[in-house]
Amino acid sequence: MKHSLLSRRLALGMTAVVLFVSGCQSNTVKQAGLDNTGFMSLWEGYSHCRLSSDLGQVLVDSQKLTEATRVRYEDAGFVLPLPAKLERLVTDPTNRFAVDVRSMASACTLHAGQLALDSGHVDLARDLFATVLDLHASEESSFYRLQARTFLKGLERGIDISLKTE
Repeated sequence: MKHSLLSRRLALGMTAVVLFVSGCQSNTVKQAGLDNTGFMSLWEGYSHCRLSSDLGQVLVDSQKLTEATRVRYEDAGFVLPLPAKLERLVTDPTNRFAVDVRSMASACTLHAGQLALDSGHVDLARDLFATVLDLHASEESSFYRLQARTFLKGLERGIDISLKTE
């Protein structure tokens, strides 16, 4: 009798532990633009942006990509309440991409800035190029940052600048 009571308590305790652990693992954290459907939407927006010459449509695509970049890179991350001694030993889970969303946003925003400049919207172009600088604030030698700086310096000098791709 004592043995069956002990085994029942042990089984009940093990069940409680398994439920607790599995419950903690089944709660997935999802962020906008990080699942496959969201990523494909971003990719379609990027492709549309790069192929379009309509400034209004390109601005919409650029804004969507820039917002996704900010969600990806400026989010506070995963928070797990732990004692201070253990907290320093735990790293945030990472989301991995096959492409860099920040680069997609930057390329699209540079394209939008070029279209704005070509259509005479100099202030809008300046704002768009400044957005690229903000996206790459910590990367001094980034290709996109250098391109945006080149455009902004050209605007300051008042010369006609454009990206020539052949």
